[in-house]
Amino acid sequence: MKQLKFSLLPAAIAAVSAHAADYTNQTIIVEDSKMRPGAFGLAPESLALKDTAALLKRVPGANVNRNGPLTGIASYRGQFGSRVNTSVDGMSWKEVGPNSMDPPLSHIPAALTDNLTVYRGIAPVSSGIETIGGSMSAASRKSEFADNTDFEFHGLASLGYSEVDNGLTSSVLGTYANDSHRFHASLSQEQGDDYEFDGSQSVDPSQYDRDAYTIGYGFRQGAHELGFDYSNNDTGHSGTPSLPMDIIWVRGGVLTADYSLQLGGSRSLDVDYYYQDMRHLMNNFSLRPNGVLAGRERQNLTTVDGGGLSIVYHLPLSGGRLSLGLEGDESTHDGFITDRNNPMFGVDNFNGAEKNRYSTFVEWKGDIDEGLELEAGVRYTQVDMDSDEVNHHMYGMMMPVTVLVDNFNGSDRSQTDHNWDFAAILRQTLSSELTAEVGLARKMRSPSYQERFLWIPLEATGGLADNRVYIGDVNLDPETAYQFEAGLEYASGGLYVAPRAFYHRIDDYIQGEVSTNAAANMIANSNTGRDALQFTNVDAELYGVDVEWGYEMTNDWRLDGTVSYVRGRQRDKGGDNLYRIAPLNARTQLTYAQNNWSIATEVEAYAAQNDVADYNGEMNSAGYGLLHLRGEIQPATGFNVGVGVENILDKDYEDHTAAINRVMGNADVAVGDKVPSQGRNLYITARYEW
Repeated sequence: MKQLKFSLLPAAIAAVSAHAADYTNQTIIVEDSKMRPGAFGLAPESLALKDTAALLKRVPGANVNRNGPLTGIASYRGQFGSRVNTSVDGMSWKEVGPNSMDPPLSHIPAALTDNLTVYRGIAPVSSGIETIGGSMSAASRKSEFADNTDFEFHGLASLGYSEVDNGLTSSVLGTYANDSHRFHASLSQEQGDDYEFDGSQSVDPSQYDRDAYTIGYGFRQGAHELGFDYSNNDTGHSGTPSLPMDIIWVRGGVLTADYSLQLGGSRSLDVDYYYQDMRHLMNNFSLRPNGVLAGRERQNLTTVDGGGLSIVYHLPLSGGRLSLGLEGDESTHDGFITDRNNPMFGVDNFNGAEKNRYSTFVEWKGDIDEGLELEAGVRYTQVDMDSDEVNHHMYGMMMPVTVLVDNFNGSDRSQTDHNWDFAAILRQTLSSELTAEVGLARKMRSPSYQERFLWIPLEATGGLADNRVYIGDVNLDPETAYQFEAGLEYASGGLYVAPRAFYHRIDDYIQGEVSTNAAANMIANSNTGRDALQFTNVDAELYGVDVEWGYEMTNDWRLDGTVSYVRGRQRDKGGDNLYRIAPLNARTQLTYAQNNWSIATEVEAYAAQNDVADYNGEMNSAGYGLLHLRGEIQPATGFNVGVGVENILDKDYEDHTAAINRVMGNADVAVGDKVPSQGRNLYITARYEW
């Protein structure tokens, strides 16, 4: 198969090694897929992307819930947020924002992302803790060991400009390594104004400002390999128009360490560790007039302290490979709301809210017959959650507040869940051209700290962005999903097609229901005119089909595409639809490529979404179609230039997985309307590798 080095956003996905040293192409990897015609690497730094989550729209079944330019929340087959296990550099970094202003994929800017791995379909138990909604992992760019004792200096520098938001991105990575030592350092900067749509209108505030840097060192001797990395994120004023507050700053870092030992007999040991300490300030008055106009200039200072450890031992067994793992992570979240004009105002949003997970798993993968592969595993996880007592400046002076504080502080806040996951996937090679796959799984997820410990009606809901206030329930049960999947992979000549169908039956699914708590409803109605919603266990189901395909017409011309459809609804309580599910959508791209240049045109189409959630008043969205044009050229060795026009026809549209506008005073977008997507965007990028 011809591999194209300078390809442009194909819809098919490259299946290459997650650890390949490739400074040229950043790639999306779909685990357990085969390299096939039409599949080749992506280069996000050639596309002026702001966050890695934007790449998910090219993955069958995946999407993005966006509340701002830097807040792309991963969505897969209708599940999103904490239901999707999203790790960064092999570990489960936590969000410091209780409204997912810093979702996991935002911790590494797109320009510093080496690859994004997505497990298509049922995620194996080895891929992480709590994988009920799938599993994906981002890896940052790092140094790689050289082949000899001489040190080599390599690196990459990139620049990008996008017209739609007057955005500028830049990054630089330098590596210095031989066969025993490796060093690296990187820096990126991203800045942009409010983005435009429908000619000259704009979404205010949608500006962004983020700096990030990493440093790292690795050592290798014999069978031992050791590495240390530190990454720091400094996000400045960045708009989140779908949320009640904007990002004023996010600051802090994550220290990671990894160790691998190659033992005799194809045995190995992998150890990973991380420690995270981050702080976040948000408010409703610096970037928008809401607080000033309402006389409530609120700000919320939140923190997260946490860490995790993973130890996995691999060994050959019965013609396959057995993995034994011990994993765990701990996190503590705090949030305190104040008013800059009222020094007496103070609300314990979250006070010492803990979620600690301790897990072990065993998984085996190998051939059980000629052409028949089995991947099976079981995982046990103990989840311990707790919270300190909370308080409110109106305690003892306002009856509803006093009742809520006393009820929460008097409740049994220490909760322990015992969760069992099981997954089994069979892959049968039917011929040299056709492979079939069937999978079964049972997956569990404990409530998030917001779902359990949100004690007063607020919108700190993990980025739901539905303009409703919620309260939690310390007695929530874990979600339990029973999953079934069937799929085919066909490759012949220049054609590749891989359809998958799935069904998930979820018991104790957690979502909002109208609260019966009189005290909570009194507060909610006084602030919003509506009752609060309370996180509640319901029964639900998700089902659908997604397809990826590609056709290599000639050595120069390729077609690629994806089709995704998912339906989600309750199985009880009237069969209401589940919230924020992307409608039927498809992408098709035609690419013409030569040795040092390529050009591609892409059509992106979404149907209308009328299956919306009634419980929180989710709005319908209209269908739309977009046309994009992209090109890339290598005028000299190591130097690449990318140029393109997105949404060429300047289509005025709203993505269904976007949310509603919360910002007063925006002449172009009314409060309560869907936040429009970006209009026509001309971009240009340049990168140099050495």
